[in-house]
Amino acid sequence: MKKVLAGTIALMAIVLVLGVSWGKLFKRGYTQDEYGVEFAKRDSTIDLMQDSIRVMQAFCIFTIVCLALLLICNQIVVNNAKGKAYFDIDSIKYNKVGLLLGTTPQARITKVKNYFFIYRIDAAEELYKAGKIEKILISGDENSLDGINEPECMRDSLVARGVPANDIFLDGKGYRTINSVINANKLYGLKSFTIISQEFHNERALYQVEHLGLDVENLQAYNAKMPKSRRAFLTTIREYFARVKMFIDLMSFEE
Repeated sequence: MKKVLAGTIALMAIVLVLGVSWGKLFKRGYTQDEYGVEFAKRDSTIDLMQDSIRVMQAFCIFTIVCLALLLICNQIVVNNAKGKAYFDIDSIKYNKVGLLLGTTPQARITKVKNYFFIYRIDAAEELYKAGKIEKILISGDENSLDGINEPECMRDSLVARGVPANDIFLDGKGYRTINSVINANKLYGLKSFTIISQEFHNERALYQVEHLGLDVENLQAYNAKMPKSRRAFLTTIREYFARVKMFIDLMSFEE
C-alpha cells in the first residue's frame, strides 16, 4: 500500500511538472517562425488549453497535499504504537481487563459473515484462557445502523466458547472508538487495560487514549488476525482517512 501511494505521488509530481512546462509554452501571446513571420495571437483554443492546464495544476497540487496528509497522519499513529501492540500472546503482559472493541457479526450491506468479528472473538478468548486478562469489557454500539446490539452479540459468542458471563461487562455507548476508550476510563474507572481488535484499529485506539489526557497507565493492545478479503482491503484504505479524522477529533472532541 505504501508503495502504491508513493508511486501515485511520483506520478502526480510528473504531471505537475509537465503542466508547468506546457503553461510556459503557451504563456506568450505572439511567436515567430525561423523566417521572422509573426503569427497571430493565440486563439480561443489555446486559451482553453491554458485554462485546462491551470485546473490540472491546481488539482495535482491538491492531490499531492492530500496524499501527504494521509501518509503523515498514518505514520504518526504507526510510530506511536510501536512496542505497545502485540501479535504474540506470550509477549503481552498481564492486565486484569481487556477492552474488546465492537463490531457486528455480519457485514452491514452484504450480510455475509464478518471475519473482523470472528477474529476479535478469537483474540479475546485466547487472552482470557491464557490468563492474560480476567475480565472483558465489550464496547460497541447497542443499536447500530442495522439494529444489531454489538456488545451483546460479542458476549454471546464468548459465552458460547466457555468464557463465563459474569466476567464480561457491556458498554453499549461505544458508538465510536473514541467513545469506547473514554468510557473505559471515565465510566468504568479503568486505568490499565488491554485493547483487543485488529492492528489498524488498535493503533488508532492507542493513540487516542494517550492523547486525550486520560488517566491511564500500562496500556497495551493485542492484535486480532486481519481478514483477507476485498472488504478488508477497503477497510485498510478507509483507515487512512479515519486517522486524519482522528486528529481533527482530538482537537475538537467534547465528551
